[in-house]
Amino acid sequence: MNSMLLAGASAGSTIAGQVITTVITFLAVLWVLKAFALKPILELLDERKNTVSNEFKELDRKITEADSRLKEYEEKLKHIDEEARERHNQAVDEGRRMAAELIEKARSESEDITEKARQSMRHELEAARIELRREVVEMTLAATGKLLEASMNDERQRQLVDSFISDLEKRA
Repeated sequence: MNSMLLAGASAGSTIAGQVITTVITFLAVLWVLKAFALKPILELLDERKNTVSNEFKELDRKITEADSRLKEYEEKLKHIDEEARERHNQAVDEGRRMAAELIEKARSESEDITEKARQSMRHELEAARIELRREVVEMTLAATGKLLEASMNDERQRQLVDSFISDLEKRA
């Protein structure tokens, strides 16, 4: 039993020694990893974290900028629609104004033409009256001359007056 105890004790010290050796080796490997591998890995992770964070910030900035531009464009489109409506209304108003001007001009020209035609008719009527008077005077003088030439009996005077009236009817 002693030998077993000794074997057990030596086995126990061997296990304890192995545990201590393993712990020391683990701590040494941990220190080496920390000193040489962990620091670069952590730096690489921090760098990657910063890169991703910066990319998210840039992405947020671009989204904000895109939203801002979208709002600007929507506002511009709204103004363009309003401006197009305003220009259309102005064109319609201008067309109506031009139509009214053309109608007024045509009416004015029509009145001028009508007035000129009336004046022309008055002048022609006046000229016709003057011509008629001249012809009446000539016929009266001719009739008077015939009366004087003819004998002054009643029958002859009636014939001359009838002849004068017939001449007037033929000329009218």
